Amino acid sequence: MPYIKEVLIDVITDVSPSESSSTTDHALEDGEQISDHVKSDPITLSISGVLYGDVEQKALKLREYREKGVLIAFDYMTNYGNMLIVDFKRDYKVDIKNGAAFTMTLKQVKLVKVAKTVSVKIPVKRQTKKVTSKGKKQIQKKPKAAAKTTKTKYKTPKQLGQANLERSKYLSSPYLKQAGLDISRSNNFGLGPSNLGQAGLGGRR
Repeated sequence: MPYIKEVLIDVITDVSPSESSSTTDHALEDGEQISDHVKSDPITLSISGVLYGDVEQKALKLREYREKGVLIAFDYMTNYGNMLIVDFKRDYKVDIKNGAAFTMTLKQVKLVKVAKTVSVKIPVKRQTKKVTSKGKKQIQKKPKAAAKTTKTKYKTPKQLGQANLERSKYLSSPYLKQAGLDISRSNNFGLGPSNLGQAGLGGRR
């Protein structure tokens, strides 16, 4: 008696495998169709039989296989692997005591192998330079920038003559005589417009 995983199938009355192919068709302008691609459809297996004993418990186990997509290898009258239960029906009849008739459809699936990625750790050698002691280093100070010197603006002889003329006018002014200043010594005092202002004579003209 055959098993489907852990479930005992008491009686199998019919096993019908079905194999087919599908084509990709395209219509032409004149109404005819051409096929440019052919693919094989999954093989299906129809099984009929009778279950005896605890039929409900067996039916619940077969439902679990169907819902979880458990792969089944069927080896009775024919041999197919990688089968899934896609349909299961049971029928209680009067002429079957302590049992029920059933029909089941199995469908073959193709499994795709997934390539495994393996990570390889390659040790990397680090190049480290040996540290050698160089002793104490003297810190070199940066030389200070030379101080900027102010250069006296050069005056032309014309500019110097104009300055001396204005100075002689102040020295010969009658206001200096009224103030009792000694004109002959005015060069030592450096009298000019700013000094006259300090002497109280800058305001008079």
